[in-house]
Amino acid sequence: AAGGADWVLTPEATNLLGASRELQDLILHVESEDPTLAALQDEARALGIWLLIGSLSLKTGEPGEDRFANRSFLIAPDGGIRARYDKLHMFDVTVSARESYRESAAFRPGGRAVLADGPMPTGMTICYDLRFPQLFRALAKAGAGVLTVPAAFNDTTGAAHWEVLLRARAIENMCYVVSSNTAR
Repeated sequence: AAGGADWVLTPEATNLLGASRELQDLILHVESEDPTLAALQDEARALGIWLLIGSLSLKTGEPGEDRFANRSFLIAPDGGIRARYDKLHMFDVTVSARESYRESAAFRPGGRAVLADGPMPTGMTICYDLRFPQLFRALAKAGAGVLTVPAAFNDTTGAAHWEVLLRARAIENMCYVVSSNTAR
């Protein structure tokens, strides 16, 4: 913000990136009690910026649901939550005989696409959603001027696909694509 930015985007899993279920159960909260969300809302307000929290891992508070939500937030300059989006597509893939991922074991998928009213109409997605062009097309057709893709792309698939898929979604939809990925 001191350098002139009025819109900031954080990566996926801003509050916790790790596979330890014990750690997740210990430190994750429901949205209304999450200290990371509250602190980031305060910071957006103090700086007078738009903040797209790439996502927070959150307990859902839903009876009988032991999986978490992977939820992105668009925070307005007044600190208010302008939009919420729960990741639709879970990263359940086998990369090799020794490398596989089952995001759906810990996270439940969201149920709807979200076009947010932000600094410009904003189509919200998270990470693996990038591999589903129909989601981006629907957001663009609904009026998105920018598509956001916060991520925690891994080294294997990220090196091969991250940049080319971001460019593809921008070209296909004639929209800006804004992304952030965790540093590795």
